[in-house]
Amino acid sequence: MPTFAERMGLRASRTLVQSESLDDETRTALWNVLVILQEVFEEQLRGYHDSGPTHDELLTSMWVNHFKRPRDEQPRRAATWTLVKKEILEGEWFDALDVLERASKVLAQADKERGEDSSGAFTNALNDRFEKYLVGFRFIGNEITPVDSTAEAESVDAALTDTVSIAGARHSLERAVELLADRQSPDYANSVKESISAVEAITKKITGEGTLGAGLKKLQSAGLDIHPALKEGWLKIYGWTSDEDGVRHGAIDAASVDQTMAKYMLVSCSAFVSYLIDEGRKSGLI
Repeated sequence: MPTFAERMGLRASRTLVQSESLDDETRTALWNVLVILQEVFEEQLRGYHDSGPTHDELLTSMWVNHFKRPRDEQPRRAATWTLVKKEILEGEWFDALDVLERASKVLAQADKERGEDSSGAFTNALNDRFEKYLVGFRFIGNEITPVDSTAEAESVDAALTDTVSIAGARHSLERAVELLADRQSPDYANSVKESISAVEAITKKITGEGTLGAGLKKLQSAGLDIHPALKEGWLKIYGWTSDEDGVRHGAIDAASVDQTMAKYMLVSCSAFVSYLIDEGRKSGLI
């Protein structure tokens, strides 16, 4: 939401998405989320809760895995946090994002062991900052992914939740996210392949057919009524990925499938997966 000064035209509003940089204002906002995390840890320690291991695990992971320092030389908590702060405020933009992602994954592992959801609150707070400061990334699960719309990220997250009991679809979506989110060597063509494979897994669950094309054609006879235009559209998308020049056959050069296309396919396939699951459950097919 624009500030008073921006609404009055006294200060230029932010218009450019930050995709290969982070300005000082954004870095400070991201660091402040980590400050809140520190305060939570300290409050838990004062209350004699079992937060010490999680706090130490987080800082040790930063020290050993991010900063690549000898474990036996790790300083006290405050000194490690000072290094983390310097990385967020002054380091390369991608290193700052790496720190945030690492923190999220350590918290997620602790959540799994304790049955909590501190990582969810952490990533939600960071996604709020990403949205406010037009950062071209969002957390999807615990991966920072080049998706610059919160609605898009929520669509993928919803599909991941919807497919918890459908292992093939869930695995394909997770792989699509990982391949798209890899900031060192993204594989956009295979991300597209995994996205469409998630849809294929759902149609197989509903119809028993092994391919998306056959599954889409059999949805209505299986008891799921889908609009003909929607079915035809997905048949054409499947045809694009599956013909002799399609990504599923590895014939398309990786350079011809860019981040924009991979992102579009991930979001579109995620939305369609959730739609098919919802309709399948209504019809008693899932």
